[in-house]
Amino acid sequence: MIFNKILPAVTLAASLLALPALAQNVVGSSQVDGQKVELLDDNTWRYAAEVAPGCDPIATGVSFCYPAGQWQGSPPPGPDITAAYRHDDKHYAQFIIEAVGTDDGANAGMMRKIVVQNAAAATGQSMSDIPTLAIEEAMIAGKNAETIVYKVNFDGVSVVFANSILIEKTQMMQAMTYALGTDFSAKHKALHAQFLEDIQMN
Repeated sequence: MIFNKILPAVTLAASLLALPALAQNVVGSSQVDGQKVELLDDNTWRYAAEVAPGCDPIATGVSFCYPAGQWQGSPPPGPDITAAYRHDDKHYAQFIIEAVGTDDGANAGMMRKIVVQNAAAATGQSMSDIPTLAIEEAMIAGKNAETIVYKVNFDGVSVVFANSILIEKTQMMQAMTYALGTDFSAKHKALHAQFLEDIQMN
């Protein structure tokens, strides 16, 4: 399966952000005094937030609530990826959540530049070789976000990313889908729109 062979390098293009601090990622769960707790990657724990049935907890206050059978969780390809999913052999998704936000100077223009720079660096291309196909307004859990759609080429295989970025005061979330192809297909657009609708935040 060709996409499985290029997936680690392609996802690296989306995950190599030049921002230093990562949000705490959940690596397990346990019980303390009869209450569920989440074990974090920095060797600490916290009481688990209530998550609705059928939802995956992604990070503190963020859940992904998708219809049964639409996505299958998969191991994140690297430590910078908070959660990863597979839809089929051509369509994938992932979350990157970091403890960096507008209080740290993060803004949409900066993020547009960073994702293209890192896609270029990870695939050994120049920024001019990474075409931006669209920049669109988006909504994630009722909050204003922005989607940048761009294409990378890895050893002759084109992959299109739809990367929706939500920047808050102390946290940033990238919710992205990506697919084999040379354009932002109707199927990919519909899948990405539903992906964003299925994100819940509290």
